[in-house]
Amino acid sequence: MDYFEALKTSQEQSPPPAAHSPLPLPAMHNVEETINYIKHTCSDLYFTSDSDEPVQIYQLSNPGLQALEASISKLSLPSAHDFAVFVAGDADSMEDFVAEKKPVAGFFERLCNQQVTEQQKQLAESLKRAFDVLTEEPGTDSACYRIGVLPNIEVYVVMLIDGQVVGIKTVSVET
Repeated sequence: MDYFEALKTSQEQSPPPAAHSPLPLPAMHNVEETINYIKHTCSDLYFTSDSDEPVQIYQLSNPGLQALEASISKLSLPSAHDFAVFVAGDADSMEDFVAEKKPVAGFFERLCNQQVTEQQKQLAESLKRAFDVLTEEPGTDSACYRIGVLPNIEVYVVMLIDGQVVGIKTVSVET
């Protein structure tokens, strides 16, 4: 068998690359597993706008949860204004301040389409799938918040699971 035949044979026997995160999807309502899954899945993801910014884990602390308790007790995430007040303080007086709440689908469509390597695309799709699966049951919610002053808008893509807010955070530079 020559080199090219051996190469072809080894490629045929190699399993295809995994089309998902190296971890299985977290169990429903298990916040610790969800956080671990997000940490591993977004470790090599970047959000591309006018710059490439890392995608990072985001979790509200206990004081943060208490501050947003009124909305969370209704089993839904807060309004854009309430979330903005929490993360940015009293921003109503700031000129060109952005506070928007959008569905997560638009963010994930953009994130999945802009990844450079096949592995990054698979990780982004895996993260999207986790958000979809974990927020399809009653008592869960998800949202994409855009908060800040142009040109740097902080983007929070979060879900409400078992009374806790977890997700990802990145920056969109918009000049």
